[in-house]
Amino acid sequence: MNQISVAIALQSGETGSRAIDLVEGHPLLDFCGAARSLADLIRLLERFHPRVLLISPSILEDLMANPLQGEALNRLGDPLSFLLYGLEVKWKAEDMMKALRQPLRYCGIINIADMDSEELFRQMREKVQLYSSNSPAGFPGNGTIKSARDASRFLIVTGCKGGVGSTLLSCLLSSALASSRQRVLLMDMDAELSQLLHIKNGEDGKSLMDLLPIAEDISWDLIRASVNRQPSGFYLLPYGLRSLEGVEIEEALRAPFLRNMLFLFDVVIMDFRRSLGRDFLTLLHHNPTVILVSLPDTLSANCARRKVSFIGRSGLERERLRLILNRCGSHHALGPDEIARATGLDLLACLPEDDRHGRDFAELGQIPRLDSNLGRAAIRAVTALGFEIPGECRTSGRKSFKAFRGRHQEVAVEERGS
Repeated sequence: MNQISVAIALQSGETGSRAIDLVEGHPLLDFCGAARSLADLIRLLERFHPRVLLISPSILEDLMANPLQGEALNRLGDPLSFLLYGLEVKWKAEDMMKALRQPLRYCGIINIADMDSEELFRQMREKVQLYSSNSPAGFPGNGTIKSARDASRFLIVTGCKGGVGSTLLSCLLSSALASSRQRVLLMDMDAELSQLLHIKNGEDGKSLMDLLPIAEDISWDLIRASVNRQPSGFYLLPYGLRSLEGVEIEEALRAPFLRNMLFLFDVVIMDFRRSLGRDFLTLLHHNPTVILVSLPDTLSANCARRKVSFIGRSGLERERLRLILNRCGSHHALGPDEIARATGLDLLACLPEDDRHGRDFAELGQIPRLDSNLGRAAIRAVTALGFEIPGECRTSGRKSFKAFRGRHQEVAVEERGS
């Protein structure tokens, strides 16, 4: 049978490592994430639609004290729910009866202290098969709901080589998406090559290295209090400075941390500056959209072709790979359509040359405004990716011009000074 997607709901401060280990220890259980509050749980259910929910008594106590209404109430009844037993919470009989009257699809009680991964999977499989064979259309278990990886909005921005402006583009995309009132996180995964550390405002906000030790205990309340929020609205989480010790532990904590970020935020953008290798392959589990940034010149095009070849061998579907050309002008030998054909990718956007904003970013860490030429081009890019941007943020006028040495190719670039 297919994997069973599983979510866990624990109160902040509860130790859930045993339950998480049981789920992650079976190859046919797909762990969506651990929610640390009732509000985070509703977001997790909305984003990933897990088939099974393991819920702690403390979350149920919160639910009994603060009943849900409307769509949130309906969402809570979607997955098959098992009550976690063995978390040092003692209930009386009347408490248990009150808990069982909550709007959950109860399937039993799981004692995590006396169970292994195989037994946990057996119990879940029996209930999923039972409800799937007798359930109406749309119930989790009959294949009509997307898995956690399909539901996530995860963008990886990487350059075909160094110096193509991928970090600037990551910031522009984050700013454009944040303008639509979405929760947007911009992060990276490299201590040596990180540039985000220098964009963060002073000493405000934690780094990824600061938060990794509490990867499984992360919550939205903790994120709001500890992660730097840029003036343009997105949250900025640089990797931070790595010590020489504990690298293996650090790598083991990356996966659960990223998994939880994918439901706490609407969109996660990763500025991936290092060479594609093992770290990149581990990210493919989350089925990201990879945005390859190139310059419109022959050297960059050749580098882009090599990177596309590697990504193709990694198993990522071609429709999840897009191309953006940066610093487009009138002095390049290759046109946008020619580079797109050479790489075999769909051209997502062409960003115009903008020396002033480029220098402001490189020298001062200032992110271009959305009403600038670069900002408007970024808005068109995220719109092409399928995101909805408020009308007041979109460009009101567009102008096409013939740009590349006698080639009659229309390139959508904002008119300077508009």
